[in-house]
Amino acid sequence: MIKRKDGLWQERISLPGMAKPKYFYAKTQKELKKKIAAWNQEQAAGKTFEACADAWERWHEGQVSYNGAEAYRAAMKRTKEQFKGRRIDDIRPDEIDAYIRYLAGRGYARRTVQLYLDMLRMIWDYSIVQGWTTFNPCGAVKLPSGLPRGRREMPSDEQIERVKAGLFLDFGLFPYFLLHTGMRRGELLALRWEDIDREHKLITVNKAVYFAGNTPQIKAPKTDSGRREIVLLDALAAVLPKGGKGYVFGGEKPLTKMQVRKRWQRWCREAGLATEEGVAMITPHQLRHAFATILFDAGIDVKVAQELLGHSSIQVTRDIYTHIRKSRMENTAETLNKYLSGGACKNNVIELA
Repeated sequence: MIKRKDGLWQERISLPGMAKPKYFYAKTQKELKKKIAAWNQEQAAGKTFEACADAWERWHEGQVSYNGAEAYRAAMKRTKEQFKGRRIDDIRPDEIDAYIRYLAGRGYARRTVQLYLDMLRMIWDYSIVQGWTTFNPCGAVKLPSGLPRGRREMPSDEQIERVKAGLFLDFGLFPYFLLHTGMRRGELLALRWEDIDREHKLITVNKAVYFAGNTPQIKAPKTDSGRREIVLLDALAAVLPKGGKGYVFGGEKPLTKMQVRKRWQRWCREAGLATEEGVAMITPHQLRHAFATILFDAGIDVKVAQELLGHSSIQVTRDIYTHIRKSRMENTAETLNKYLSGGACKNNVIELA
């Protein structure tokens, strides 16, 4: 125990297996001894799940983008509450399995439940590396079967027409642009006028906006497939203003998260695409899927569609095409059933015109 030049007392502890020494600081020797005693007691008792989760979260935030870390925020909060006060060494595989089944029972989509399980596995893996535990109880836990995929519904034909009719409303170009390019919201927010080549009818996508709180930040695409060229369709080119500078939406700098949210909600209300309470009935991502539907209806090959949409895996594009095909078949069946139940059948005989 030494006294530093700044007046603080310092102690250094290095135990076998520790990656680096642990330093303690306090204004008095008594306070320093209390800190060391509390730390020793914690080491003897074992790390709590909350402490391990907090440490993993701090480490993880340094490895991913803001949005990547934000995706786990709500799951982390609920999970720490679930295992509050528990030592990480005391949590058993059956408890993890029960928690995952509880989440599934609440109607969460498969992707959401998978996020929880992935997060738990990463927390335990990190804790093993840090020497806080020796076993990952998540290894044998599997997702329950039959979880809903949580796929967003495609906008209806009526909603698509409202998007087109709402072009000249304030912010109306934004949803119209999404519908005719299939761009992600962040990609469109990062688009600059110089990225639009009117002569060759191409739009270059090479960056995206993500939000750190309310502040927009520019990032490169996560994969090479995110860097791509999109066809500038005539219907979009005809309504684009000429001579623009800077960001297409925002001018000198991208719009903030709050600006995007307020403008989108206001446009939805004015375009007749909001509930009586003012809640938007469609999302930017749904318009991306609507563009995928346009590609499907136009007979665009799945490989070309993958390139236009910027999917890293062609399987994602195939899944969307399959979903569209199944939806069409279900709608056809529903229409036929309604027709037949409305009097088309008489005396168990189908009358043909």
